[in-house]
Amino acid sequence: MTWFNSGVAFFFLLCAVGLGPQLGWPRAFAIIGSCALYGVYFGGLSRVVRRGWFHPAISWINVCLETGAGVWLFAYDIIFADAEQALSNPAAVLWSTLIVLAALRSKRLALFAGCIVAAEMLLLYFFVALPRLPPPVPVMFSPPLMVQRAVYYVITGGMAALVAGHLTRKAEEALHAIRAKDLLGKYFLHERLGVGGMAEVFRATYSPEGGFEKVVAVKRILPAYAEDEDFVTLFRREAELGSLLNHPNIIQVLDVGRFADTYFMAMEHIEGMSLRELLKLHGPLPPAVVAYIGAELGEALDYVHRRTSSNGVLLRLVHRDVNPPNILLSRIGEVKLGDFGVARAATHVGITQANRVRGKLGYLAPEQVRGESFDGRADLFALGVTLHEALTGHSLFKGVDISERVKPTPPPSLLPPSAFRPDVPPELDAAIMELLQWRSEDRTPRGQRLRERLCGLTGAHAPYPHGQQALARLIQETLVLKAEPAAPPNEVPETASPPQARCDEESTAVLRVGNKGPVEPPALRVGQGGREE
Repeated sequence: MTWFNSGVAFFFLLCAVGLGPQLGWPRAFAIIGSCALYGVYFGGLSRVVRRGWFHPAISWINVCLETGAGVWLFAYDIIFADAEQALSNPAAVLWSTLIVLAALRSKRLALFAGCIVAAEMLLLYFFVALPRLPPPVPVMFSPPLMVQRAVYYVITGGMAALVAGHLTRKAEEALHAIRAKDLLGKYFLHERLGVGGMAEVFRATYSPEGGFEKVVAVKRILPAYAEDEDFVTLFRREAELGSLLNHPNIIQVLDVGRFADTYFMAMEHIEGMSLRELLKLHGPLPPAVVAYIGAELGEALDYVHRRTSSNGVLLRLVHRDVNPPNILLSRIGEVKLGDFGVARAATHVGITQANRVRGKLGYLAPEQVRGESFDGRADLFALGVTLHEALTGHSLFKGVDISERVKPTPPPSLLPPSAFRPDVPPELDAAIMELLQWRSEDRTPRGQRLRERLCGLTGAHAPYPHGQQALARLIQETLVLKAEPAAPPNEVPETASPPQARCDEESTAVLRVGNKGPVEPPALRVGQGGREE
């Protein structure tokens, strides 16, 4: 504002120079001198303020100086012309403008400016102009009308203050609404990465005091479900378990809390995509990439299954939801397991009781589908289904009836990856089929055992370094492809699904077991990618 005032003062200085012959040079020089003083003052003040110095009293002093410009114009008209010209000059318009200008700074300054202008006008009228008016005094310049004009200035200051207060409140309300939408405590939300049935995930910036910033992923419950006790319990369990797990192949949970009317969780942000997205955009993956993903997830699951409490007691955690949407891949080839919302610890030694089974039907181990007790080997079975899908490009149990999954023998569709891809090496083929053993006692016992088998692959199929490098290259290429505008998809007619329940990789269900009751409606959740599972 100070630099603007300085510029206006020098503009009127130039105008006075140009109009000197018409105004008369004595009057023009008086105006030029006043404008020069104003220009120098506000120009110097602008430089001082830019250097960081400011005092609250300056605003009040500036209002006095600004309104004083009308006093100088009035005085020059009295001195170099007459009282009638002074009372009819444009000072009234200038004073009204200065009152509004003061309102832009604060409400109190607007009221102050209105009162100052009214006082200046009355003093100039009664002590300078009125004694110089020849009788009879025109009605428009009579004392009652001039007092009324002064009252108008005071009212103008009050109205400007009201308008400024209203605009300030509306601006604060709008800012509050934006912050409530885009700010969760110290987390500033950016674009939404995805949304599911009950939660949504955003890329966010963690911005505490001191200028420190960190990019994170914020997962928050949709407000409509913030009061759903069951979902909030699952949400908090995911956060609590995530805080217990500290492994390079597991998504790190950084914070959990409640803001306004919803719960949120801050997690490690992975710049990349989920395995499901990669398979959807790229198709089947090279054997070395699948071997690398399997080795990394085998180590992650081994850590989860062997995690102990602070007092050294084995927690016997089971993830229970290992599938492509919950496996995140970074652009530098990192593999991360996330979404521990349905993970749980054993209540009896050696097993996890499964009186209520959650997870994707297409990835559940046979013992889970049957409602029997299960342990970490159920996660390894789900990993086997996932790796099989990564090699072949289609879900292993898609279209298989539930009745086939509960039988003691595997369905005919359970074929090795090499039956669909002859280029799959025998060692990788055998490792995956060992994960998919129908009886849990015949299955790979530990994730570490799977990692050792996969690390035994050599040549072009070796997970390290070939698989890791190939995965990073695939992710980067696929991210570029994903950023390109897609062509309009062809119309595909919908086909009626069979009435009986199916095990499908896109179906998330909760099975009640024990009484072998019906399947409940899908329980939707989101991983870091925010997609429905």
